[in-house]
Amino acid sequence: MSQVLERLAVKRLVGLESPEDLQKIKDFVSEVYLNAGYSNSPWKNIDYDPWSIWFYVEGEGGILCAMRIVEKYPWNFIPLEVALIHGKKNGPSKRYAVIEENVADWNGVAFVQTREAWVEAKKTFRAVAQFCLERNYDMVYGMYPLELVGIAHVYLNAGAVISKKYVGPMYFPEFNLKGEECLLNVIEIGKGALQEIASKTS
Repeated sequence: MSQVLERLAVKRLVGLESPEDLQKIKDFVSEVYLNAGYSNSPWKNIDYDPWSIWFYVEGEGGILCAMRIVEKYPWNFIPLEVALIHGKKNGPSKRYAVIEENVADWNGVAFVQTREAWVEAKKTFRAVAQFCLERNYDMVYGMYPLELVGIAHVYLNAGAVISKKYVGPMYFPEFNLKGEECLLNVIEIGKGALQEIASKTS
């Protein structure tokens, strides 16, 4: 079942341990993305559930925010590997292969557009960062839309960097933002950035 982390009211759901709660979280994230103007692409929405850890906060009226860590193993793909490299006009489309095991992908960030939800989202960012530190990942990757820099600043202001190893922009076929192709940059969230995010008090 979901676990409460410290006093943060942040719940954690690992893998397939609670299918009903898992579906509720995924429905919430889908609704937030749809309301924000994202399209629903089958090229993006593949099954990461067995390797996922969801973090979320639930208020009286329902879920307020959620985000996910997908751990990398030799036998699975993380979102970074599923996205395509943009700008490859000649020849077949290309993807990156992540040949690293002790890494993870931070994704699925969604929250309701209220002050309460943003407060809880910041708590959840801290909880996820602390979890990643405890897991001692060598690197945590993420992607953010070029059109939306607000969320990126949560990471970049803490010391994360735009990846020079996995150079973007990236995209998922048929995945649009407000009718336009959604291009994404890859970021690398190292241990220093994770410590900064985890230690923030506001």
